[in-house]
Amino acid sequence: MATSPRKSGATGIAPIRVNIGGGRYKDKSGALWQADKAYVAGSWGLLSSAGTDVMSTKDRIAGTDDQPLFQSIRVGERMGYRFDLPNGACRVRILFAEIYWESADAEDEAVIIQDKEVLSHFNIFSEAGHDAAVEKTFDARVANGKLEVLFEGQSLPMHSGARACAIEITPKAAK
Repeated sequence: MATSPRKSGATGIAPIRVNIGGGRYKDKSGALWQADKAYVAGSWGLLSSAGTDVMSTKDRIAGTDDQPLFQSIRVGERMGYRFDLPNGACRVRILFAEIYWESADAEDEAVIIQDKEVLSHFNIFSEAGHDAAVEKTFDARVANGKLEVLFEGQSLPMHSGARACAIEITPKAAK
């Protein structure tokens, strides 16, 4: 069943939580994370699964009590998610864990939100090591009814490029 964003809060943006590469999951705070899915107009999802793959591990991930959110990743040289939302300010929280590489030779990636590069040459392993949780949060503005989050591999030669575990979109509190 497709879940369409509903208006909520001061900005009109309802929280959306996506367990990239994984299934539905209720986190330790009781928030529901939706299973990864293809983009559907009027909702949200992966723009194209071509050239992407899903990896998972049963290894314990350091730095989190929400293991299932960090034990699966979608990887690809380029992958993007679109969220059809009301215009307004929001927060984009992206969860990462390097579950494949076990050295500093791990993949570098760029993260682009609304055509603005917010991370460049980001290397999960260099920041946290193998099987460790990393979270990054960015402010963004929904314009023209959509929010796009893109991941691009920056390592040459490319192995599997960009990777991410989960995305959370929440309204940004008014000041």
